[in-house]
Amino acid sequence: MMSAPAQHDRYRKLVEISNIINSTLEIDALLDLAIETVSSTLDAEGCSLVLRQPGTDDLYFRSAAGAAREEIKKIRLKLGDGVAGLVALEGKPLLITDAQSDTRVRHDISRRVGMPVRSILCTPLSVEGKVVGSIEVINPRSKPNFDDEDMQFLSAVSDSVAIAVRNARLFTQVSSEKETLSRVLGLQPTIIGNSEPMKTIFTMVNKIMRTDVTILITGETGTGKGLIARFIHENSQRRHQLLVEVNCAAIPDTLIESELFGHEKGSFTGASYQRKGKFELADNGTLCLDEIGELSPRAQAKLLRAIEEQRFERIGSNTTLSTDVRVLATTNRDLAQSVKEGQFRNDLYYRLNQIEVHIPPLRERREDILLLVEHYIEEFNGQFEKNVVALSVPAKNFLLDYDWPGNVRELKNMIKRAVLLCDEEEIRCEHFPLLVQPGQERAAIAGAQEFPNLGELERMHIIAALQRAEGVKKKAADLLGISRSTLDRKIEAHKIAL
Repeated sequence: MMSAPAQHDRYRKLVEISNIINSTLEIDALLDLAIETVSSTLDAEGCSLVLRQPGTDDLYFRSAAGAAREEIKKIRLKLGDGVAGLVALEGKPLLITDAQSDTRVRHDISRRVGMPVRSILCTPLSVEGKVVGSIEVINPRSKPNFDDEDMQFLSAVSDSVAIAVRNARLFTQVSSEKETLSRVLGLQPTIIGNSEPMKTIFTMVNKIMRTDVTILITGETGTGKGLIARFIHENSQRRHQLLVEVNCAAIPDTLIESELFGHEKGSFTGASYQRKGKFELADNGTLCLDEIGELSPRAQAKLLRAIEEQRFERIGSNTTLSTDVRVLATTNRDLAQSVKEGQFRNDLYYRLNQIEVHIPPLRERREDILLLVEHYIEEFNGQFEKNVVALSVPAKNFLLDYDWPGNVRELKNMIKRAVLLCDEEEIRCEHFPLLVQPGQERAAIAGAQEFPNLGELERMHIIAALQRAEGVKKKAADLLGISRSTLDRKIEAHKIAL
């Protein structure tokens, strides 16, 4: 019987593997890390994961841990062949305590990899009754044989890993189908605007999108810089290759180099698998560096070399890799001013700013507001099965007069909320968020004796959304324009009783 601390440790490992699976669709990294975790938890001399090639009876070792890992990955099996193949065929776990005398064991493989086998534990990777492979562990170091508790642990891991394999394959399939459909139908990002500033942008973009020139896209937060970047890529000579986007503002400075250039396994604490960086993933395609003004000076220096020479090294490697990428960069900062203040490298700025496309704020192109509103009403009518067809005159005037500090993103979220709340065919001012409504409600807040801070306002707004949604969190989250998990965190943080 396993001790309570040991049981707790295994539960913790299961949670760790589950977190790994939920954190990425990079199947290679996911499987390597899961197998390493299984091997260390069961203190096994070797651990491997076998997958079935879709549509065939061929099996291959997708991931392995232990001294013989590289040799094991070269081996191919047929369905039913060896312990791993037998489990993949029958879909039942198998525990062998005397491997030397068991005829189901492929001893020729043991000799090839230099690992005599005494005990084997193998469980199927099964999703919805379909077996996609198996996980096999060999020779526990701390005891003679594996046992039933080991099998329970490995079975639980296998269930999670099988789902991850299925999700990764579905993601790849859907991405491929989406790309094919987009090419057939000619689907592209929708850019809406008939104002003079937008006409100028369209003219410029049409001239430069089919070249490989580096483009700096500037503008306030929410103006649609990312949309312009995607439009440029989808109309470029690289449109059949990947557009890889990196949010520089969301990545800690300690991780940005790994994110851009990748790392080798063991190159730093926590680097438990080899990872390709964004420059490598974007080879022959387009790399969009979002909010590039947030990069540290060290990261700027590394980036400059990669852009200029199209060469880089993964962290922990001396091998120089080459890449062929077109670089697009976006920022809400005044980079020229950042250069003057010494916060941004002037050589990188000039390298990026071969062509600048500036997206004006929405308040400077008010003639586009109603065009955007019409587009978003149509979009959210379909999403929420509504039949909104018009704006009241006061609502229309308010939208045209409002300053839109959050730009197009704020407008989109406001119309989404209004369409969701509207039970008639006409959107009125009462369907807009309380904090931006014209008239009495806004004046009441501004004139209150005790002016609430931002936290109190957020708490009040969440409570109002929950009340409007009659306590249904998913509907309240949609009203607020946030995810259900984010709403749950905010409810807990504000100690809102339900």
